[in-house]
Amino acid sequence: MKDCETIEGYQCSLPEQRPANVFFKGRKEHRFRRQVFVSFAIALGTFVAGAYPAGATDPSEPLPHIEKPARPSLKDKKDAPKDKKDAHSESISSKQPMDSAARARALDKVYGYKGWNIIFPSFADSLTQDDGYWRTRLASYGFGFQTQNSAIFQGNILNTPRSVPSAGFLPCQPANIRYNCAGGRSYAGQQPLAYISGLGFLTYDMSQWGVPDGQIAAAGSYQISTDQQFSPTTVRFQGLSWYQTLADKKFEFQVGYFPSMPEFAGTFVGGLVTSPFGPSASVPIVLGQSPNSMGTPNFRATWNITGELYAQTGIQRSLPVNGPTGNPIYDEVKSNPSGFDFTSSVPGTRILYTNELGYKTQAAPGNPFTWLRTGLLYNTSTFKDYSRLLTDHTATKDGALGFYALGDYQIWQQDPSSPNTAYRGIYLGGTFMYGPPETTAFTQYYEARAYWFAPFDSRPRDMFSIIYSHNKVSKNVQSVINNFSEFTNFSAIDSSNSITASYMFNIRPGLYATFGAGYTDKPSLQYFKGEGSSLSLLFSIYAML
Repeated sequence: MKDCETIEGYQCSLPEQRPANVFFKGRKEHRFRRQVFVSFAIALGTFVAGAYPAGATDPSEPLPHIEKPARPSLKDKKDAPKDKKDAHSESISSKQPMDSAARARALDKVYGYKGWNIIFPSFADSLTQDDGYWRTRLASYGFGFQTQNSAIFQGNILNTPRSVPSAGFLPCQPANIRYNCAGGRSYAGQQPLAYISGLGFLTYDMSQWGVPDGQIAAAGSYQISTDQQFSPTTVRFQGLSWYQTLADKKFEFQVGYFPSMPEFAGTFVGGLVTSPFGPSASVPIVLGQSPNSMGTPNFRATWNITGELYAQTGIQRSLPVNGPTGNPIYDEVKSNPSGFDFTSSVPGTRILYTNELGYKTQAAPGNPFTWLRTGLLYNTSTFKDYSRLLTDHTATKDGALGFYALGDYQIWQQDPSSPNTAYRGIYLGGTFMYGPPETTAFTQYYEARAYWFAPFDSRPRDMFSIIYSHNKVSKNVQSVINNFSEFTNFSAIDSSNSITASYMFNIRPGLYATFGAGYTDKPSLQYFKGEGSSLSLLFSIYAML
């Protein structure tokens, strides 16, 4: 692996617990998990079919250069040597026989999706790789294709209430989405949670039309969830975009309809969407940033100042930050169920601007991985103004400014003997995010993380991680909740602390299982007497085709 992202993929990484939302006059502000991604559903059959020993090749093995593949004919396949040498190896600079994984990996550079700030998962890291030359055939027409599928299960195992008591609390209304109301939930995972999701990407290489390094990409997604506030069930159009570089890749541009989260900040632990547990920051989503499963009209420009230093900016149509439920993701899905509505029907939804400056070096023998990045978010949309809600329940405020800073550093190289193994070792990272207390329920987010890539020689794609997070609640939001506590029987917390430990296990190329546990001392933003803490068992399975 050339850096900590070589297994890659996103997520929106999902937190082990999500404190429930603020409600005032039927509105609330939600604490979100980044999702990642999200699928053409994954069944247990996929797990069983793939559950034989990991045979993954080193994910950081250098890519052989590949030109536009020749289309294999039936005669080619019939006349192929019995030793199964690649019938199309003349298209590849290496004259060595290439197996299915090597052929798939050779297609990454041209046909893999472009634009993420972490490396897009390799075609070689998929269940089908290039079996039967199907990717080679597709690439001969200029196309690349991949799906990313996940299933997540989570549930509290402590002897605490599994729902809000039925007596003494207001009845559930549509705007509640069954949260913080009689008989409903007060946080994600309070009742067993199941979530299935997926993304499908189709890319087209424009270089065959004389546009070097140009790519058109289309994507779709779906989610199925037992908790609609955590993630609403939907099937939708996710993206259609053009990616282009200029001046020998000094500049990158992407324009169209696509998510912002995998393009900025790098919030996925180790740059992997295959391991979803741990981070729980809500600031980017509350400020309108589109998650991995949800595209919006978007533009991004990146200036690669040096090989390590970069600056980038994004202009995105915001998620609806002041919609009927106060949950931007839920309100986007309900107001735009197909994903084809490029505008928003929610009044006051405008533009989110993002600017990021970063420094990144790849892991190499004697040169540890380093990634520092900081950014500003400014949304011109209309927000609920929590600082004035007690005197005016319709109070709003135009514009909100947010800030983030993240850093990851490889403190120990376990095997610096080769560029292909320099990624192995222990990493430390930290995150700080800020949103204005007038418009953001969780106004400050702190995260400390430690993760270990490939702790065992025989398992080059595994990862162990421990993540601690602290969320600080806006004083304005606390005042609103506590002012009505005698009527609602809910009180506001001032902060929340969580710690999650998980191990990501690579079963075989393209198939990962993650096991973990997460503890949160105050899992709900609005708590009721006797609610208690939560200790959740976590399990996910992630498959790529």
